[in-house]
Amino acid sequence: MNELLKLSAVELNKKIIAKQVSPTEVLEAHIARIEQVNPALNAMVENDFVRARKLAHEQTEQLAKDNTNLPVFFGVPFTVKEMFAYAGMKRTGGSIHRKNEVMNWDATVVARMKKAGAIPMGTTNVPELGFWFECYNPVYGRTNNPYDLGRTCGGSSGGEGALLGAGATPLGLGSDIGGSIRMPATFCGVFGHKPSRYLLPLTGHFPFVEDDFRTTLLGEKYPYTSMGPMTRKAADLYPMLKVLMGSDDVDQLTVKSPSLSDLTEEWAGRKILICPTPNFHRARGTDDDMAQAVRNCGKLFRELGAEVEELDPRFFVRAVELWFAALKNSKSRNLYETLMGPTQHLSVGKEILKLTFGKGDYTLPNLLVSLAEIFDTGKKDFAEEMQALAQMRAELDAKLGEEGLLILPPHPRVAPKHRAPLWSPFDFIYTAIFVTLGHPATSVPMGLNEDGLPLGVQVVAPYMKDHLALSCAEFLETTFGGWQPPKNL
Repeated sequence: MNELLKLSAVELNKKIIAKQVSPTEVLEAHIARIEQVNPALNAMVENDFVRARKLAHEQTEQLAKDNTNLPVFFGVPFTVKEMFAYAGMKRTGGSIHRKNEVMNWDATVVARMKKAGAIPMGTTNVPELGFWFECYNPVYGRTNNPYDLGRTCGGSSGGEGALLGAGATPLGLGSDIGGSIRMPATFCGVFGHKPSRYLLPLTGHFPFVEDDFRTTLLGEKYPYTSMGPMTRKAADLYPMLKVLMGSDDVDQLTVKSPSLSDLTEEWAGRKILICPTPNFHRARGTDDDMAQAVRNCGKLFRELGAEVEELDPRFFVRAVELWFAALKNSKSRNLYETLMGPTQHLSVGKEILKLTFGKGDYTLPNLLVSLAEIFDTGKKDFAEEMQALAQMRAELDAKLGEEGLLILPPHPRVAPKHRAPLWSPFDFIYTAIFVTLGHPATSVPMGLNEDGLPLGVQVVAPYMKDHLALSCAEFLETTFGGWQPPKNL
């Protein structure tokens, strides 16, 4: 593997500014890797190499004239989840009804990465409508895990996770409503951060347009989706978050002028909660290797003088129920209506039958949820659940205090084989609950198991204390090795 593919974006930027390597050389190294691995992974679904090469050439010429006052990611390539608006590129969301939809504007986070000097290389695969934690849709097909092609890369930011894990991009833009950043990062052995709620603007995320933020996405109807960075090296999370955070002129609920405190290396006396085997109603229990990764963190911080305590495994036992209630309380339309498309009536039963013959236009998880929505006659008032969620948030805040951290598994097992999540569909709750609670959470790779598959932990910090989770991620990387390139790809 080219040595440039093993560096952080920060290191690449320093080498570029020092004229040790050009933006063109860095870009071509990553394009070559994408072309090498993508036939097996199916992670990048639309490349933007022509424009990327033109921009890299322009930056190389600019660098020759003046290498001062250049932005933080000048000359560094990155990739974009296909659910973001990205001028000149498709934003289908994996839906057949939008397979020809080309955007003529950039999502705010895409525009901010460009302004920071980063070079977009293309878009990456997602599940249909971003729903499900496997990466498959009827437009682009299935994405495979770089450590085992027979396993899922996760979802919904699965294409990003796969390319990062393969060493084919240093930076990726993801989004997270049920763990859609942190699960793919875990399955693919890289880093992913779900920021504190309202820290990054949602402008440009599928399926929304700008008018939605002035009319429907207000108050309790504001989505729980969070944009966030995905990286192969922990050191890139902090500068990337600084580039992305803060309000724009469209999303009115984003924090206006947020501040990100400096990173810390102070662990002695810090409160560290660990929960190696959390009990989530309806979800699997944690496998031994994933639980042990959490215990290893507890042991490390205890040796450094931190106040390490175990959180009651049943603390999050109602998480599935409360997560679903929060999303139902916030949504303005259901999945069934979205799946119907602009003109077509959808017969869910007929589509499920077509799937049995391999001819369906939709994915099974989406059809099953749509079917459930059609026959949903359950309660529409979620006041009790929202109150219970608020109580869970308050209790977690009290346990964390101002500067504490919680470390727990991001998933009950390593990357499952393709289709296996259908038999344990609520395992996403290990990450999802922190979306509705609003806390920042970072997935951190913790080496490989005996089968060569990535292990990981999830680090949760108090609200708006994202720097603590990112500090922990960088420290754990130095101790446990961080991202390890796949050997068989």
